[in-house]
Amino acid sequence: MPPLPDPVRQVTGTFLSLVDEAAPGLVEGLYLHGSLGFGEWHDGRSDVDFVAVTARRPDPGTTALMRNAHAHVTETFPRPAFDGVFLTPADLARSPYDCPDVPCVLRGSWQDAGRFEVNPVTWHELAWHGLAVRGPDPADVWTDPAALWEYSRRNLDEYWAPLVDDLVAHPDEGARPDLVEWFVLGIPRLHHLLATGRLTSKDGAGAHALEVFGGRWRPVIAEALTHRAIGEESGAWRGREEELAADVLAFSRLALDESRALPPRA
Repeated sequence: MPPLPDPVRQVTGTFLSLVDEAAPGLVEGLYLHGSLGFGEWHDGRSDVDFVAVTARRPDPGTTALMRNAHAHVTETFPRPAFDGVFLTPADLARSPYDCPDVPCVLRGSWQDAGRFEVNPVTWHELAWHGLAVRGPDPADVWTDPAALWEYSRRNLDEYWAPLVDDLVAHPDEGARPDLVEWFVLGIPRLHHLLATGRLTSKDGAGAHALEVFGGRWRPVIAEALTHRAIGEESGAWRGREEELAADVLAFSRLALDESRALPPRA
């Protein structure tokens, strides 16, 4: 495994030290997935997505210890966000649909029993691209490419289609830099999975969009990738915000329609 970026090393090392002190032997493995698994890191922008593998199902007292350790990490290191889920080896060996509610955290919001990241994408990212901070390389992790495809296809209808409808109702929102990135990279990320059967990162989704959707959309895709990399506008659309918003909406509708039209993989 290549060296971790310093912010990632600091966050993960601090968390492991704290949880080991509070509950020795509980966390047997700590794995990273998401963009880091694809070798992608934008300092100050990227999050740290983790799966902690515990020796046993945490009881309420142990869960409180983990919650306190995580809270200390986020107070000490507000960035990068340290989001993830606590699973047992048995959880990872079977479908996430059979996994009970488990301790998890998203954007600093802890749940003692929740389902954040309990889905086929997390399992497959861990199996195919996971990085081991503690423990052996991920093994015995459930995978089912057909289930991953079906979950991703359903996500188009249940998550992205309503968001695009909201954008139709509020078209000016499409010029917001964070939404440019979210829509223009998010939907092609699913298109890539549905078309190829392979997972990719947000940067990878941008490259895929450039290849698949053609030069007409190159400027808006470039804007999304710029915001992804530096968290700021490129300046190329200054004074043309209405045009940018219109392109974000038009591209999102196109990418959504094209993604929905893809047939199941054999």
